[in-house]
Order: sequence, then C-alpha cells, then structure tokens
Amino acid sequence: RLQIKDELCPDCGRKVEEISEANYFFKLSKYQSWLKAYIREHEDFIKPDFRRNEVLGYLEEPLNDLCISRPRQRLSWGIEIPFAKDHVTYVWFDALVNYISVCGWGEDADRFKRYWPADFHVIGKDILRPHAVYWPIMLYAAGIQPPKTIFAHGWWMISGEKMSKSKGNVIDPFEMVEKYGRNAYRYF
Repeated sequence: RLQIKDELCPDCGRKVEEISEANYFFKLSKYQSWLKAYIREHEDFIKPDFRRNEVLGYLEEPLNDLCISRPRQRLSWGIEIPFAKDHVTYVWFDALVNYISVCGWGEDADRFKRYWPADFHVIGKDILRPHAVYWPIMLYAAGIQPPKTIFAHGWWMISGEKMSKSKGNVIDPFEMVEKYGRNAYRYF
C-alpha cells in the first residue's frame, strides 16, 4: 500500500482495486528453515552477494503461504487446476515449472538428467523472490535439486524506464532477429 499513489500501480500505472476471493495455497512456510540453511550452505546459490543478503533478510520474517490459484471467473485464460475445475493456476506457480518441463521432467528422464539442475538462472532483480524463494522451495518439496546459481541483474532499460510488457515499452524481437540474427538474439 505504501507504494500506491493516486490508486495506481507504481510499476504499470493501472488502477488498483481490493478484492476478496477463495484460492488454493502452497505452504511455503513449511520449508522456510530449509531454504535459509540451503542459501547459507551454498554461497554461489544467489549472486551477486547483495541479492543473496536481500533474500536472507526477507527470510528473517515469517513467510506467507503462496496463493497458487485464481478463480476461473476472474482469470479465464490460465491453466486449469486438475482438482478444482473452477480455478486456474497462478502464473508464478505454473511458469516456474517450465524450467524443468522443457528439460524433460515427467516425460524424458535421460534428457532431464542431462539438463537439470541448471547451472545458471539469469533473472531481473524484480523477480528475485519468485526465483530465489518460491522456486527452490517448490523444487525441494517435489524432491528436485534447485538450479546451481541464480544471478539477478538490474533492469533492462529503454528510454530511461524499466522495460515492461505491461507498459508496452518493449523491443520487437522480430526486428532484433532481422538486424542481428536468430542466434545472436537468442543469447541476448
């Protein structure tokens, strides 16, 4: 609430509204002590060090459990929750699973073993919490190793502002591929 000015989201500029609804939750709090110990025991898990310290500081407060669903009536485009047809999966719960599903988790054990755990996740600083708190806890709960290192960089900037799909100030990937080629842009 402290960041909201004039009833607008400080990141995307859209009007905010308070809502109340029933949802499903993942018990992050159950794994909080494990994650704190893991980060302390694996110095290279979160880089740079000041981001590691940021996460450890965040973990000094009790974790709230993670809301993993939204009612279908409010968010019709999401992935249906198999045990609750009237709910879809919240984006930070299903999107993270893409990292392991693309490597073959649940379908191709040999491919999964070859590509996971990832050596390096490179992420923007504003998505540090989902990647350095939610994601390793989800993996641990499923009996899967977390990535070896999560590196949080600053924001990609364009015209002095953080690049954002919500704001629409993004670079057209097709223009970049045309100008620099597919392989150069793939590793950008």
